[in-house]
Amino acid sequence: MHRMKTVVEWTICAAAMCLVGLTGCGVAAEVELQVVTGPADPLFGTPVEVRVLGLDPGESVRILARSEDGAAQVFRSETTFTADENGVVDVSKQAPIAGGYEEVDPLGIFWSMKPDGGPGMWKNYMFSHLPHIQVDLEVVTTEGETVSGEIRWHFQPPAVKLVSIPVERDGLYGVLYRPAGEGPFPALILLGGSGGGTEEWWAKTMASNGFAALALPYFNHKDLPSALLEVPVEVVGEAIAWLQGVQGVAADRIGIAGGSKGGELALIAAATYPEISAVVGCVPSGIVWQGVHETEVASSWTLNGEALPFARWFFSDDDIEKLMAGESVALRNAYAMDKNDPGILAAATIEVERINGPVLLISGTDDQMWPSDVFGDLVMERLETAGHPHERRHLKVAEAGHLVFLPVFMTAANREPVQFMFGGTAKVDSHGSVEAWREMVDFLHRYLDLEASL
Repeated sequence: MHRMKTVVEWTICAAAMCLVGLTGCGVAAEVELQVVTGPADPLFGTPVEVRVLGLDPGESVRILARSEDGAAQVFRSETTFTADENGVVDVSKQAPIAGGYEEVDPLGIFWSMKPDGGPGMWKNYMFSHLPHIQVDLEVVTTEGETVSGEIRWHFQPPAVKLVSIPVERDGLYGVLYRPAGEGPFPALILLGGSGGGTEEWWAKTMASNGFAALALPYFNHKDLPSALLEVPVEVVGEAIAWLQGVQGVAADRIGIAGGSKGGELALIAAATYPEISAVVGCVPSGIVWQGVHETEVASSWTLNGEALPFARWFFSDDDIEKLMAGESVALRNAYAMDKNDPGILAAATIEVERINGPVLLISGTDDQMWPSDVFGDLVMERLETAGHPHERRHLKVAEAGHLVFLPVFMTAANREPVQFMFGGTAKVDSHGSVEAWREMVDFLHRYLDLEASL
């Protein structure tokens, strides 16, 4: 049965009638049952609003959210709300009466999503191969009527024009995205984590934010090292030299950002190359750790053909048993600095005081992959002791985990059982990621935009 509901709203028609002196100011407009989202075509990292219009006051309605990630894993949530006196459900202003959360939370219908298949199938949301992140919404009333809507978070919104420049020469790979136009645009080198490969989505998103962003692989890509073991830091130096010759790129304004092991490399590179004028370390380490390999124990990085001094991680017997049994393990326990010789640890500590610009670190205090919050504090202490003349900021999100810097609202934290725990909770990580992402973008604009260099 089709129906129309009454809701008091300012409409364009009513506003026009007021301007010409006609009656109709504050009129009640007949509104069809519908789900309204905004803003239109949001950029990745932007929160959205969800409203349902055309209900009876006090009527309950279910909002079903569904999203499919890059690995074809389906995530869902179901949340029930009661319409207000105007027949409206506004997710950002109303608490649900049933569902995966209880309080008013604009992100609740997203972070409360769970993957199909039950706890044994739970995974993190994979989005690196998606053209955009899509959430399909279905609204079901008590009378059984349904209406649909969708949200698409874009890495490159439809209205944004970008130029794509692939690079593949002499062992240097990646893809640069920059805004269309003459520029010059501030440059940004982007480094992924221990999965390796190219984080192209990140480059698109940062280019949509106004940067000339290079997604730079440093291992697990073509003829680069297959494992995160003795990876040459020079890959960043080669990227800097290449960027300085690209038309439309501001050669004197180059920043770098990396996540997890990529954050470790970002700090090393920024301390090595003075051309880097701003650095963001997302859940990074300020200490060089051994590489990621099943059997070999060696440094993660080399410089000038020599392995950088490194600290070792140590698994307890209990963690080894869990790994052998396929149970969940918190790798944070293995990064125990007190088990390393103090001299070795000192030699493995990155000389961050050599960084030629401001430093922003982002971490979660419940990071279970490694103690990025502790590592970040050590970086800040070293910068302060050295009298580092640039801004230094450590954004620590309380109770957040290893994924706090990624605003994937629907799946911002893992749930057990997983092989390696990320820590945090879906709610905390979702809200923390909004803050962290905004801080990162604002920080890079503040120090890399043309006005910042004048």
